Amino acid sequence: MGVYVATTHPLASQTNLQWEQLHTWRELRLNTYLESNANITRGPAWSAPNYLLLLSMAVQGFGWCVLPCALVEEFAAEKPLAQLDVPGWPRAIAIGLLWNKKTPPGTAGNWLRYHLQQK
Repeated sequence: MGVYVATTHPLASQTNLQWEQLHTWRELRLNTYLESNANITRGPAWSAPNYLLLLSMAVQGFGWCVLPCALVEEFAAEKPLAQLDVPGWPRAIAIGLLWNKKTPPGTAGNWLRYHLQQK
């Protein structure tokens, strides 16, 4: 996960950014509507129900957001986004893969397991 903005956004040209400084700019946040206690924002914020919409909003320069780095590499290669240099970012997130013993993973599941083990 990394912190991204459009290359035309004023934050893209700033160096030595601190997390607290981001909250003076619009945050684009994920809102799945399933969270029982949504995180309280410290500044202006817009929300979207999925990462692709957040990516689209960031590309258009509406604000900064936290996005999976792989998503940006795959879907925003032609549209310029800048990854902000904020201490502690990018962050890795832990994931687990499990399946039912009675129905082992198929071709796609085996590919995913192999891919995750390579990282």
